[in-house]
Amino acid sequence: MGALDAAALHPGLQEPGLARHHFAEAAALRAAVTERLRQELRAADFTPYLVHNTTSSLLAVLFAASASGRTVRTCGPDDRHYPAYAGILPRGGPDAEWELRTHVSPLTGTVDNLAEDGDGEVGAGVRIVDAAQSLGTALTSAALSRGDVVLAPLHKHLGLAVGLGLALVRSSRPELEHVHRVLGVAESGAQSLDPLRTAERALCEAEGRIFNRAVIDVDDGLRAWCAQHGMRLLNRGQGVPFACVTTADGSAVAERLAPSGWRHFRTGNTARFAFHSPGFADDPPADHTTAFQEALTRALQG
Repeated sequence: MGALDAAALHPGLQEPGLARHHFAEAAALRAAVTERLRQELRAADFTPYLVHNTTSSLLAVLFAASASGRTVRTCGPDDRHYPAYAGILPRGGPDAEWELRTHVSPLTGTVDNLAEDGDGEVGAGVRIVDAAQSLGTALTSAALSRGDVVLAPLHKHLGLAVGLGLALVRSSRPELEHVHRVLGVAESGAQSLDPLRTAERALCEAEGRIFNRAVIDVDDGLRAWCAQHGMRLLNRGQGVPFACVTTADGSAVAERLAPSGWRHFRTGNTARFAFHSPGFADDPPADHTTAFQEALTRALQG
């Protein structure tokens, strides 16, 4: 295969020794990674695309919806979604044909069951799911069975590479034709070979153990335990590998907890304690409730 000229790729960036030129090599790596992911995630009903991150995927999907004349509404309260998206969340009204859902809130651990819209009604249109905090966890099958477009990065629970975002688009819905077209163009642009190689290598080495099986058992007992320690548990729903808490009296969590072992979100005054336990898709959940209690106890004593 012929080399790229200097107008396609700067000569100083052309890697020597490639059997094919840079863009062909990237395409081959993408194909290998996406096909392996489709198999491992059991996403046979979807066409996978790889872009730079979840945000790139979301922007491409929202553009495709707009270009197709579709309106999109965001379901659920704003604090359920990734805070950085606050300025770009679509605001379509109740008659919007498509909806955007955040499967698991990164700030509260609240699980959207994806079965009903924000008004308690079952949605009939295309469902776009931000699965950044669910794909690769115990909630994977729920995201894939109830979503039509499922978006997630490879650097969170899947743990395969930094710098790649996965978009899974249901193949059987004709109204998603332009989404396929836009994502196909988006992933074909210039892309570094390094994260693609990292992801391919990680998938081969993991041999299917790409799922985070850690979960927190959220129940009234755990809420009561947190309250006894002056904290309020925010999680709603099961299958999430992290626990989010705030202070019961409204004081700053950064003043109450030692600054290690948790992620601080000033938005919402939240502390997130996250866990990871690698395993296969069919492995039983790994209960990390005790690990969370121990971590919170250490933070309170620090």
